[in-house]
Amino acid sequence: MAKLTLQEQLLQAGLVTSKKMAKVQRTAKKSRVQAREASEPGEDIIKAKLEGVEQLSVQEQLEVLAKAVQ
Repeated sequence: MAKLTLQEQLLQAGLVTSKKMAKVQRTAKKSRVQAREASEPGEDIIKAKLEGVEQLSVQEQLEVLAKAVQ
């Protein structure tokens, strides 16, 4: 027997209608999209910080090499 999702179980039991189930699914999809859009600016900030750290690391390495040459 295949496992049923909670929504499918509620539908089979007659506790919700197919119309209500469809509405819940649409709402869930909207929520996922909104959450993804909200996290995108945060990802950009993290990428910018990582690039800054990498640039500092390269500069530090160049300074160490310059001191070694002298």
